[in-house]
Amino acid sequence: MSKDNKMKHLTQLGISSRMNFLFQASNLMAVGNQPKLAAYYGKLCRNVGNKAVMHMAPALKRSLCRRCFLPLIPGVNTELHVAEGAQDAKTAAHAPSNGAAKTKKKRHRRQRKKPKSQNTGNTNQEESQVQIQESTEQLSLFLECSLCCGRRSFAANSQRDCWLEQPQSMVQVVSFPKEKD
Repeated sequence: MSKDNKMKHLTQLGISSRMNFLFQASNLMAVGNQPKLAAYYGKLCRNVGNKAVMHMAPALKRSLCRRCFLPLIPGVNTELHVAEGAQDAKTAAHAPSNGAAKTKKKRHRRQRKKPKSQNTGNTNQEESQVQIQESTEQLSLFLECSLCCGRRSFAANSQRDCWLEQPQSMVQVVSFPKEKD
């Protein structure tokens, strides 16, 4: 390893430890009923990573509010809503908070009719598989932030996983030797 390469790894190690500290401090402040301070630490954690051009892990990104960067901890500072079906998910995501119903103009698009397939024997199996996939994809979770009232939605029973969470995405594991005192 060259001297420049070692310096780069040491600076990244310092930056990642600082981001780790800020994220932990943000979680502690969120649990300790100090949401503004927790949001400030969460924003600092993100800014430190952006300035050093380091990416946050997807799990850390998902645990922060997109608007105010408050750590989303269900039951402590966020409300967890479960919506089943496509219609429930749309109404839960777009429901006005004051209870007044908003009217929106809907644009109807002309849909082309698909030609019927020649194989009628396999259609029942295909339809059942499509229905199973639709039923698993329709369940979604909503987390509502208590500080800024922002909402994050997550697909609950989706078969799709984030690429970084799959074992095939790992190319190489790098470990640093421990320093002697």
